[in-house]
Amino acid sequence: MSTQVIAVLSSLALYMVIIVGIGIYSSRFSRGTMEDYHMGSRDFRTIVLFSAVFGANISAVTLAGVPGGAYHVGWVMWPYFASSWAWATPLLFYTVGSRSWVLGKKFGYMTVAEVVGGRWKSPTLAVVISLMLIFYTVPYLMTGLLGAGRTLEALTEGFVSLNVGMVIVAAAVLVYLLLGGMRGAAWVNTFQTGIFIVGAVAIFIVIAAALGGPAEATRRVMADYPELISRSRMPWQQFFSYGVIVALSPIVFPQLFMRLLTGKDPKTLKQTMCIYPVPAFLMMFLMATVGMWGRTAIPGLEGAESDAILPMLLIQFTPIWMMGLLGAAAFAAMMSTMDSQLLSVTTMITRDFLTRSRLKDASDATMVRISRVLVLVLTLVALILGFLNPIGIIKIIEFSLSGFACMLAPVLAALYWKRCTSQAALWSVVASQVCLWSFEMGLLPASWRFNFLSGLPAIVVGVVVLVAVTYVTPAPQDEGTREYFAIFDKTTP
Repeated sequence: MSTQVIAVLSSLALYMVIIVGIGIYSSRFSRGTMEDYHMGSRDFRTIVLFSAVFGANISAVTLAGVPGGAYHVGWVMWPYFASSWAWATPLLFYTVGSRSWVLGKKFGYMTVAEVVGGRWKSPTLAVVISLMLIFYTVPYLMTGLLGAGRTLEALTEGFVSLNVGMVIVAAAVLVYLLLGGMRGAAWVNTFQTGIFIVGAVAIFIVIAAALGGPAEATRRVMADYPELISRSRMPWQQFFSYGVIVALSPIVFPQLFMRLLTGKDPKTLKQTMCIYPVPAFLMMFLMATVGMWGRTAIPGLEGAESDAILPMLLIQFTPIWMMGLLGAAAFAAMMSTMDSQLLSVTTMITRDFLTRSRLKDASDATMVRISRVLVLVLTLVALILGFLNPIGIIKIIEFSLSGFACMLAPVLAALYWKRCTSQAALWSVVASQVCLWSFEMGLLPASWRFNFLSGLPAIVVGVVVLVAVTYVTPAPQDEGTREYFAIFDKTTP
């Protein structure tokens, strides 16, 4: 075993001990209820809430997908992801989150499906939305395992294989999630957020210095691969599509939506959203730039191989002692999203499905035990999918983000549009998803997309159907609509 492998494994072991220790400690505050296990009793203050939300949104995409994409298409990967996401997403967090927080506080809602289905008292709509969100979350969950596994494999020069790396990461996440639930995950995320923000800055500085400074590293790219400095390798339609999709989708991520409801009060949510844009811009800029520099430092990578460019650069240009520490920063980013996704899917299964079954009268203790079993099962499912070693992370994410973005229109309508009907919301979901899948499966000609990503026309179709069906169906007179808007009229979040 080389010195490098020993250093990496030692640093990783120390990091794992710390996060597992936080999880064990958080379990001492458990109240044994569903509200506590899934929502941390809704009492998070600004720093913990920011870390929980930001950590859940900074994933393998940031530490593996963005550098890997920038390796091939260049610096444009930064504005590709951050041009609208870093500022528009926080606005949506507050637009949707503030009203959802009020509903969650009053009715105990935890999931997107509960908020939307509750508006029209429609179990069918709630079930359809929950199924769609679970469908898109599971492959997204897999990317965290893939990113962490590839990072560990690269840093240990193959001593720890991709599959073994995924198992190690999954086991660590399971420990603190099974013990501490949402509180354990949020406390661990607070530690992880500090680690990966500081680590990202350190990675940028160290690699820039090794390449002769930022100016020299960029000059080499301009000399050898000038196309990476422009947008020439990314059509404007793709750029625009992603700006829309990446901005609209995060608020519908189950793991982010849930965490927006865990704040102690609306003021905490406001403060969190004000903090969010600065580190969001920073993280994407640093990782995209480093990935672009990697093209000249380590040329010749093809396809998904570039997802490992960050650990490859660390191996080549950082001291052994630092390599392990910076590798831990990458793990922190990937694991912080994975734990939130596991918990959110578990929450949707228990709240949106099991509570409608014979288990609706089960005790909190029973439901918490079931939730823990589901966390274990979902982790195994994600591992099995990861073992299949699918296409690159960005390809998986493009499909998932498009699916999530298509769900935003009915969510906004449920919270803000009194005239909208349950039929309109349901058909909007169905039409947008059918459109997306038809393009992805080749059932509709690609020319109909006009070079935009499949998600953009699917979003447009969903909005058009939502508006059209709303005005051809009777205005809602249901109790849910009256109840919702009476609450909003009385409450100023």
